[in-house]
Amino acid sequence: MSGRADVIVVGGGVNGCSIAYRLAEAGRKVLLLEQRGIASGASGRNGGMTGSGAPHPTPEGMAGYRIRVANTELMRHLPEELGVDFDLRLEGSLNVASTPEMYAEIDHAVRALEAAGLESDVKLLDAYETRQLMPALSESICGAEWAPDRGHLWPFALVHGFADAARRLGAEIRTGVTVERLVVEGDRAVGVIANGERIEADDVVLATNAYTPRILPDLPAGAIVPARGQILVTQQLPPVIPYPFGNNFDKEYGRQTPSGQVLCGGYRRLDVDEGLGHYEERTSPPVLAGIARCLTTLFPSIAQVKVVRCWAGIMGFTADGVPLIGRYDAVPGLTLAAGFNGGGFSWGPIVGVIIARILTGQEPGFDLAPFNPTRFHGGNTTWNNPYTAGERSNATGSVPVA
Repeated sequence: MSGRADVIVVGGGVNGCSIAYRLAEAGRKVLLLEQRGIASGASGRNGGMTGSGAPHPTPEGMAGYRIRVANTELMRHLPEELGVDFDLRLEGSLNVASTPEMYAEIDHAVRALEAAGLESDVKLLDAYETRQLMPALSESICGAEWAPDRGHLWPFALVHGFADAARRLGAEIRTGVTVERLVVEGDRAVGVIANGERIEADDVVLATNAYTPRILPDLPAGAIVPARGQILVTQQLPPVIPYPFGNNFDKEYGRQTPSGQVLCGGYRRLDVDEGLGHYEERTSPPVLAGIARCLTTLFPSIAQVKVVRCWAGIMGFTADGVPLIGRYDAVPGLTLAAGFNGGGFSWGPIVGVIIARILTGQEPGFDLAPFNPTRFHGGNTTWNNPYTAGERSNATGSVPVA
């Protein structure tokens, strides 16, 4: 397997395949290495949600929002560009409040956005308005946040669409290949050791999400931590849930697929260590029971349907909830695109464009300062991830141990 490429991309998920495609499009000789198969990790084990989301009124929040908005716009053109139908539906989503506390929180969030002149299309709905959009919802709900620029897709089809397009442009993709470590000469990354063989390249890109610390051991502890998520899927049903939904401050989420199956995920807080620090892709009865309870409480009419499948996937969470995107200045020649905190499909397609621009000497087109991959160097890492807000991990501030 010895050889040489212009760029080695490690990771066959949405980010890795998007990056490989854009680099091949730019004329680079690309080699993508994946330990299992294309979309076999978090990119193939998620709920398939996408969209720009609401901006946080902070510099890093606004920088991330601008990238996600561009990602959503790019998504609209990808079916034609890649020549693949990945069931993209950008018809809106509902963040449902099932308690007065949840409703007060989303009310505050929407008012804050309006006051700042941000995300004007996001609206606060009362219970009646919410049930007009989603009649199957329980009569006990309090209302919802409506976001019209969000939606869902078929993850496998999009990731394989990127991979196939990259191959057509000359990229080489090798699956079943374990990258054991970087090859560093002097202070520069010059390749990798994969399946015991040395492969050299001008640049190495780690699009390895939760698994990045295994290849880059000098990444500070807690910069990226594995987070286990679990999902269940029901039998096929007639159309009953027209929009993707979130609940409990978006910690629970779900949608009905075009084939009629309803999927729902969440309840990490009932997993061992809240699912943080674990690489084992296994489901657990307490988490699945919580997910089922969420689904049937929100939608009483489907309480008797059968669950046909469940699974777990490992996401990459960062200490501050912000991805690592860009050159890794601690090791020249190395670039990271990892730590997307469960939202990879709201980032991955445009991240491919960004990384390709960087590695071809262009401006990235976005402010990447908040995403600096070395921002955790030089100090203790405190766990303050907004996606685990209200859970034990954030209460202590200590870094979960992988």
